[in-house]
Amino acid sequence: MQASQSKDIRIQRTRKFLIQALTDLLVEKTFDEIRVKDICQRAGVHRSTFYDHFEDKLHLLTYGIQDLMDILISPATDNMAKMQHAIYRVFKFFKLNQQEYTLLFLDPRNAAAKQLFQREFCRALKRAIKARGPQATPEEVERHCLFFTGGLFAVLIWWLDHDAQPPARQMAGQFMTMVWPGFQFWPDAWG
Repeated sequence: MQASQSKDIRIQRTRKFLIQALTDLLVEKTFDEIRVKDICQRAGVHRSTFYDHFEDKLHLLTYGIQDLMDILISPATDNMAKMQHAIYRVFKFFKLNQQEYTLLFLDPRNAAAKQLFQREFCRALKRAIKARGPQATPEEVERHCLFFTGGLFAVLIWWLDHDAQPPARQMAGQFMTMVWPGFQFWPDAWG
């Protein structure tokens, strides 16, 4: 293995440990209560290593959200069944991580982290749509992304507050029936 490949693997592993530490700590404390020292201690890394990768805990959270959105939001589509499956993956992810995200999204002390999560989700959605070259102006894409993301997060928060019931697949279907008419103008963007 080349030195640059092993360095890349170490960087990825360190970032993964830091993200996992932050996620674990969010079960115990609000985002505002978590300190970089806590994250480093939980991840088993030195503070200088943390700062080699991130400016602060907000930068770490942003990185984690962007990484997650790249996984959850694949290229969009004009096919409702494919888009509904993509939304199902989002609901399924939040179900699998229900404890952490219930605390993150429902605790008013985490409002800044929740807003950051929603903003990064919207940004990832815009990137996915722009990659497909939709027949819409940038302003139309912006408005639709804001509408979609705002609606999705409102429904996700309600769903988490109701113990993630009904099941994720059913919620994805219900959500799509609410928003699908506004998204049919996008060409193949949701895979």
